Amino acid sequence: MARHREFDEEKALKGAMNVFWQRGYAGAGMQELCTAMGLNPGSLYAAFGSKRELFFLVMRRYLETVTQEGIARIQAADSGSAGIRAYFAYLVDGIVDGRRQWGCLGTNAFLELGDRDEEVNAIMTAHYKRLETAFLTAIQRDAPDADAHRASERATYLVCVAQGLNVLARTRPTRAMLSSIAEQATGDLADRAA
Repeated sequence: MARHREFDEEKALKGAMNVFWQRGYAGAGMQELCTAMGLNPGSLYAAFGSKRELFFLVMRRYLETVTQEGIARIQAADSGSAGIRAYFAYLVDGIVDGRRQWGCLGTNAFLELGDRDEEVNAIMTAHYKRLETAFLTAIQRDAPDADAHRASERATYLVCVAQGLNVLARTRPTRAMLSSIAEQATGDLADRAA
């Protein structure tokens, strides 16, 4: 007879997410993970497998949630440029108010492991492509007759700016600094995409 889990899985995964997000994969010790998750090592391994399996479970869940929250802001706006600006405002707000004080868990993992871990590389390449597609769709929504190559380049550029802001988050930047960067990236959006 299988034992049923006697812990709050969502709470445990959130605890693990915060450790990986703040410390990185290599910096996250098993004892620290167990403490943050409220589990003993045996329960952690029985429920989630290895540290690597736990890391990828947490990373995928994080990216699904965060990516969808950002893309929803792009899609809900009255125009493509307003949606992109809403995305960057959401990103800046999250960095300044502490929700994203450690940047992006996925970007951090990519910086730490991407050049030597094919799974991290594949996950983050798909994440960046999904965000790029959302930006491109928004750009084309405002300028359906825009040069496709230039619109695609602009979408790629916006992904790079977003990831740059995520990296800067760890330096505790000011709202003014982040907002200035976002404004430089989006200020003439409709003009540059055309």
